[in-house]
Amino acid sequence: MKTMTNEAYGQIPDSVLRGLLGSLGDGLILTDLEEKITYINKSAKRILDRTDKQALGHLFSEVCPLVNLKTGRSFQSPLQTALQERRSVGLARNIGILRGEQKEAIYLSATCSPLHLDEGEIVGCAVILRNITHLRRLEVRIEADHVYMRTVFSAAQVGLCVLNDRGAIVDINDAGLETMETTYRESVGKQFGDVFRCENSVEGGCGHGQYCATCPIRHQIETAISTEGYTSQITAAMHSVRRKERIWLRMFFSQAWSEIGKQTIVTMIDVSQRKKREDALEEARERAEAASRTKSQFLANMSHEIRTPINGMNGMIDLTLHTELTEEQRENLTSAKQCSEDLLRIINDILDFSKLDCGKMELESLDFDLHKTLRRVCTVHRKVAKGKGLYFRLPDLKAVPRFITGDPMRFRQILHNLLTNAVKFTNEGGVAVEVKKTYRKDMPVLSIAIHDTGIGMSFAEQKKLFQPFSQVDGSTTRKFGGTGLGLMIVKDLVEAMGGEITAHSAPQCGSNFTFWIPLYEADGEDEESLERSVFINESWNESGNREAQAKAEETDISDIASLLAYCEQRLDDDGGDA
Repeated sequence: MKTMTNEAYGQIPDSVLRGLLGSLGDGLILTDLEEKITYINKSAKRILDRTDKQALGHLFSEVCPLVNLKTGRSFQSPLQTALQERRSVGLARNIGILRGEQKEAIYLSATCSPLHLDEGEIVGCAVILRNITHLRRLEVRIEADHVYMRTVFSAAQVGLCVLNDRGAIVDINDAGLETMETTYRESVGKQFGDVFRCENSVEGGCGHGQYCATCPIRHQIETAISTEGYTSQITAAMHSVRRKERIWLRMFFSQAWSEIGKQTIVTMIDVSQRKKREDALEEARERAEAASRTKSQFLANMSHEIRTPINGMNGMIDLTLHTELTEEQRENLTSAKQCSEDLLRIINDILDFSKLDCGKMELESLDFDLHKTLRRVCTVHRKVAKGKGLYFRLPDLKAVPRFITGDPMRFRQILHNLLTNAVKFTNEGGVAVEVKKTYRKDMPVLSIAIHDTGIGMSFAEQKKLFQPFSQVDGSTTRKFGGTGLGLMIVKDLVEAMGGEITAHSAPQCGSNFTFWIPLYEADGEDEESLERSVFINESWNESGNREAQAKAEETDISDIASLLAYCEQRLDDDGGDA
């Protein structure tokens, strides 16, 4: 048997040769034809945890017992194959050794090559070893991460599609296949529109159809491919030949990088059913709004026709009350008039709400006497409050302009509604009205507050205040009556005037309603006229000022006398005709 000498390595001096072999970072083992180790360098001894004594002269398979670390089975040494087939042989994947007493798993990369003399005779084998444990563990971790991500990708309930830099599909998950009604084999390598069988490009291919240039999905894909860091989302309709219907997709576009370069991730959610429901709801909403507008417009147009006969009925009752009647007849007519007025009030609320609801409420812009308006409104409600044993404090108007510009009728309506509620829901104590000029964002405004000591409301009940057809609870409706539209109308009127209304209350602690509207002062009468009809500006105490009350009621009596004279004349005329 021939041994390896310097002839096997040319004419390199032994000292130099051993120095080179010993300094290699990779392990080097030389064997003879019987696979016994004749040389082992430092790196190989470190990798195998062997000494010269444990290695030299021993079989390679004993010094380096190879094992499949994945299965735990022994692995045949590749030296015999290399010698027999006279070629280099490497190790398979997952091959290594169990090193030391702790049986530490060491993954190896090795190449076994026949060792030739110059004349071609094989004298042994050279084995180059490398410890790749760290690399293999990284590979295992990467593989595990890949399996995990693949599982997540496949199990996602939304469609996920990966496109390359040419817009072709390179991967797609199960949900995506279901959305596009295709298979993995039919999808990979094709354009999105071709896989989906878009009717716009089914003949010429995706991008070559008549409407492809305006396709929002294609535009998003092209932009995502060409723009760094691009993300976007759209909801678009696709017309599929396969499904024979329009499909709505909610789509998200983002970018990702891999070993093959930049890729575009497309997330697809089929929202066709939701879109159908939304369209149905929108259609139903439009029908309901149209019906509501028709109803409101009808009621608004019928305003005059409904009010006229009731006003006529009230007028005839008033005239009849001024004739000779028995006590029972007068009582019956008074009750009828009260019922008629209640009915008119309810109808007025409904008609006003309908006008506001359909946008037909038009506000006037007239100059009017604010003081006189407040006096007349407060006088009416003060009488009702007095009848219930309540006090009614009138406002101090010294610092408030007398003449302003606005809609006097709607202004009175706001006051009447608020004061009616204040008196209605107060059984003890009374009502106070506060009026002042103030400023909001440097704009002059008229602020009016109405305070009462009535039943009050909880926080939950206050949330219902300005909603149509609502009162604080059902018992309130039964006890006090009303349509529940008053405060809704007040709120709409105040806001239509450019103002705002707020309410603060607590159970059994009364309520405070405050509203403000822009204040536009107007030119009024001359000073002498103003002095003659000036409103009493002194604050009223709980019992009221009798002299002021007499002056206030004097005007009302004069107005009533004029009405009676007119009625008397009408009766005389009717009698003459008869």
